[in-house]
Amino acid sequence: MDGGIMKHVLFYLLVSVLGIVPGSLMAEFRSWTNTEGKNVEAELTKVDGDSVTIRLRSGTLSTFSQSKLSEVDRDYIVQHPPSAVSATPAPTQRAESGPPAVDAKRKARWLGKMAKAMDESKVTGLPILVLFTGTSWCPYCIKLEDELFSKKEFSAFANQNLVLLKLDYGPGGKSPNKEQETLQKDFQVRGFPSYFLINASDTRLAKGGYHSGINPKDFADWVKGATHNPNE
Repeated sequence: MDGGIMKHVLFYLLVSVLGIVPGSLMAEFRSWTNTEGKNVEAELTKVDGDSVTIRLRSGTLSTFSQSKLSEVDRDYIVQHPPSAVSATPAPTQRAESGPPAVDAKRKARWLGKMAKAMDESKVTGLPILVLFTGTSWCPYCIKLEDELFSKKEFSAFANQNLVLLKLDYGPGGKSPNKEQETLQKDFQVRGFPSYFLINASDTRLAKGGYHSGINPKDFADWVKGATHNPNE
């Protein structure tokens, strides 16, 4: 009998004796959907009460409430508790050059609340671009919109690399609500426009503002340099 065939026969004999299902030897990555319809590929690693932890293909762990998952995902958790999910090696810290795992069809949109941006960052593993702007009165804010954020190249990059948070202020930087007033003080914003790159742990990675010649390619390089993310 051919040596290769013999190895396969011995493997399946071992599977039969131990009662192992071949498919369970591999981690089960599947598409998870939150209540807002956003998808991410990940595997279930832990359930602690209402908290669920999943591992993205990048190795990043994300923990959130079951209430944020779709009904299909909640049913999956009931039918496949972590003890029944195949064991995988303890996750190593994601290599700095490793791109986050996000849905190829993801469309980044500007959010208006920090809490929502944080939730999305935890699910996707992407950093948050926090923009302090005044689009109704600030000339350089308007130029930043025209020269960077309105470009299709920026949108294409953001879809796979950024969570977007826009905080729009009134003339002179007047806060429209208490939350934005607090964030303005917390980030120590002195001028408009100002933008920051942060992660889901609220670590400040980089800060920037409008400058002559700003463009989507240079901005993408700035993000990659701050996050060590080579994703195109």
